[in-house]
Amino acid sequence: MISLAAGTVLDAPPAAVLQAAAQAGYDAAGLRVDPASTTVTDAGALRRQAADLGLTVLDVEVVRLRPDRPFDDHLRLLELAHTLGARFLLTVSEHPSHTDTIAGLARLAAAAHGADTRVALEFMRFTEVPTLAAALATVDEAGADDAVVLVDALHLHRGGEGPEALVGVDRIGYLQICDAPAAAPEDSADLADEARHRRLAPGAGELPLGHLLVHAPEGLPLSVEVQSDDLVARYAPAERAARLYTALGDLLARAGAR
Repeated sequence: MISLAAGTVLDAPPAAVLQAAAQAGYDAAGLRVDPASTTVTDAGALRRQAADLGLTVLDVEVVRLRPDRPFDDHLRLLELAHTLGARFLLTVSEHPSHTDTIAGLARLAAAAHGADTRVALEFMRFTEVPTLAAALATVDEAGADDAVVLVDALHLHRGGEGPEALVGVDRIGYLQICDAPAAAPEDSADLADEARHRRLAPGAGELPLGHLLVHAPEGLPLSVEVQSDDLVARYAPAERAARLYTALGDLLARAGAR
């Protein structure tokens, strides 16, 4: 399954994201929805649109666990993700405290327990959950049996872990694919800026993406997440989505089509 990540086309509303994904040939799409302005009726309409286009909603984003965010907002987003038929609810921790991260994740996972939408914890070197190893430990500590870990190629590399870290791990829900220079920015602010503004298309950088695809558990969905100010300036969302779909296809061909 190849999915168009919401982060790649943040300048497009959800309905346009679905249209762009279908036109480019993706199997699925991720959607960023605002729980304050999106109704259950809106989510139902988007689900029908996705079905009519032959698309799966891979994930809905983003739950940001943090001290100043009411937990009811997270529960609202979980409800919308369920209405959309999303497979995953993308979750990150912006808590400064590990204890608060565990508590927030446990509460969210308990709310999602038994549902078709699973909580997917994403690790980032500039957050309280910086690595794959930390994310796996956090999910275990939270007792979040239904939750999974989302592996982003950029964050895996910036966290100092190689593709071999994925071998034998059964808690990975899906992969986000992008490229970047091998050398990391020097501080947390630059790491965050790179992740949100300076990613490269698959195959255009130096990340070991071929090895990542080889070492990842077979059959994981691949989500193309290329947050790039440069690409936003050069291409409209639909063309951007199409170009990145082609780039990933070329990478998969070189890696020996999974």
